[in-house]
Amino acid sequence: MRVLIGTDGSRDAIAAAAHALTLLAPPDTVTIVAVVDAPAEVSAGHESGFAGGMATDEEVHAAWIDVEEVAVGALQRTAEGLTSTARIEQETRRGDAGPVLCQLAEELSADVVVVGSRGRGAIRRALLGSVSTYVSNNAPCPVLIVRSGTHL
Repeated sequence: MRVLIGTDGSRDAIAAAAHALTLLAPPDTVTIVAVVDAPAEVSAGHESGFAGGMATDEEVHAAWIDVEEVAVGALQRTAEGLTSTARIEQETRRGDAGPVLCQLAEELSADVVVVGSRGRGAIRRALLGSVSTYVSNNAPCPVLIVRSGTHL
């Protein structure tokens, strides 16, 4: 069994990942992924034309390095929080978390995708979107959503 876990490295995400593995058959491989969104420097100066100067290539490159370092930390914390005998793979991806998780699930032929849910209200979820909602509606395989607070 191949399990794909989306994480942001938060305490809730780590607890959700660990709890999910207790509910599933023992996996052969667990892939933990942290998806990073474009740092603000990438679009700096494009907002309204009044925001000031554009970020330099060096500033953009440094900003990407910073967000990817945060993602690596999230992966490491999540991996440390798992007690599994499975082979654990870690990777970062760039983009919008929901679509990236679904694409990776297809690429890896994942048997299940695990994501946490913070349990936001319907209005906030409609305005901001929800990774767990997107993944549950679009993943090519079953999805296990672990709600915040049910696994602590």
